[in-house]
Amino acid sequence: MSKTRTALLALTALAGLAASGQASAETTLLPTKQTALGADHFHARALVIDDPLDVETVISSERGFQTGKGLFRTSTNDNHLRAVIDKRSGATRFEVRQVLTYMGPVRGYGEVAYETAQWPVHAPVTRIKDNAGHCFVFEAPELCREEIAFDISENDLRRAAAAPGAWSFKFKSDGGDEHRTAITHAEIEGLLKAVDAYRRALPAAQAKAETSAGG
Repeated sequence: MSKTRTALLALTALAGLAASGQASAETTLLPTKQTALGADHFHARALVIDDPLDVETVISSERGFQTGKGLFRTSTNDNHLRAVIDKRSGATRFEVRQVLTYMGPVRGYGEVAYETAQWPVHAPVTRIKDNAGHCFVFEAPELCREEIAFDISENDLRRAAAAPGAWSFKFKSDGGDEHRTAITHAEIEGLLKAVDAYRRALPAAQAKAETSAGG
């Protein structure tokens, strides 16, 4: 093998290593308008859905920030947090909801990988809805659109709120497609404040506080 060819191979290998290093250090860039919003904004904008005929209340951060376009401000690739609270006990489950839009064909995202205090967690996603029946490769009448969700523990969410920067995660499809995104710690903190305030006002929480105080 000539010295020239050896040198070229070495340069190619180095370039590959550099590229892989850049990929591993990839970060999610969020809109400046979104990152400028504080926890108080998301707390104030939290949507509380409390139907007296339901035993669970939903608190959502969806109104905190949206990038929707057009007359009806349709969401494009937005995400938000949801907390579902049992009014009888205060038990709460949390989830992330994500809207994905792209050119066809439909990708069918089925897995998410998200940051934790240690290693990333890989988990299946729940499909809420899509427009697969109207999403084609050629002459698509509309963009492909998927709405998916995944569960996240309260402990992981509180750790993410306390960490600097945004909480990152990415969705994967069986075909190898990936969509990387994030939620700011301010949005997480704002939703948690709304959840904490709601749970403190529940009869079960008040009864517990009175018992602890000797009432």
